[in-house]
Amino acid sequence: MLNHHIKYIFTNNIFQATYNKIELICFHGDILKKNESYQNNKNINNIRAQIPERCRMGFQRYTVVAGDTIEKIAKRFNVTVDFLIAENPHIQDPDKIFPGDVLCVPVQPKPGEPRIPESCPLGFNRYTVKVGDTVSKIAQGIGVPVDLIVVNNLHIPDPNVIFPGDVLCVPVPLKFPSCTILNPVNPAMTIVLGSAMVQKIPPNEHQLTIAGINLPSPSSLGDFDGYDGFVGIPGIGGYGFSLSRCPSQFFSLWIGSITLFPLLSVGDQIYVIPSNSKTGQTGRPILSGVLK
Repeated sequence: MLNHHIKYIFTNNIFQATYNKIELICFHGDILKKNESYQNNKNINNIRAQIPERCRMGFQRYTVVAGDTIEKIAKRFNVTVDFLIAENPHIQDPDKIFPGDVLCVPVQPKPGEPRIPESCPLGFNRYTVKVGDTVSKIAQGIGVPVDLIVVNNLHIPDPNVIFPGDVLCVPVPLKFPSCTILNPVNPAMTIVLGSAMVQKIPPNEHQLTIAGINLPSPSSLGDFDGYDGFVGIPGIGGYGFSLSRCPSQFFSLWIGSITLFPLLSVGDQIYVIPSNSKTGQTGRPILSGVLK
């Protein structure tokens, strides 16, 4: 019986904004700023400046000056207000920023200079943005989720703002059905073989089926009692699922499948790995291949 359940998911770190309440406690070396809203309160006329611990790669620090608003700063650095707020969770109230506060803003390219990635993941091509393009339109054109493009183009700080001439890494779509041979990681396993097939199923999903033939007994590889299939997706992480052993008099056959949102593309890595169904422990891959 084919297994349609996700057993585990590995995910890459993706920045998510959460607003954290910052206590107004001053320490030696803190930068203080005058808060005009407290001018009428003689007991409180200074609060601690809102400064991030660090800015992520591709971002720089910007110190708020008199007359600044979140809207003005977002426009100056070619990002949306929502994006700027999400990148600066240390700001307690985006409607109340004061001179001395520090924001993380994207590093700006020189005027007329397109934003180009240093490299693209395996299975991704470079795409030059044209007039009228949006990330959503590009993703729809090649049949992949927007998030798959966003997480693999970190040189574009705000995916809602792209310009003609910018270069994006976009996944190469699969041709269905897509079939891949899985080869043994250890060349000494000469009779071990596997396959992976991806089909597009209604309404708009990918079904991945993995099979392994002549696999050794899992217990011969360690404290294992079965096998898992695993697919690795650039920028996303990966999905693992159990393979079932099919009775056979002539050879050992393990097979299983998983249905996913249309995340799969050329270059995704496929593995068969020994596993322990009770402890969740997994071993080193014995079969591997790449979707083509």
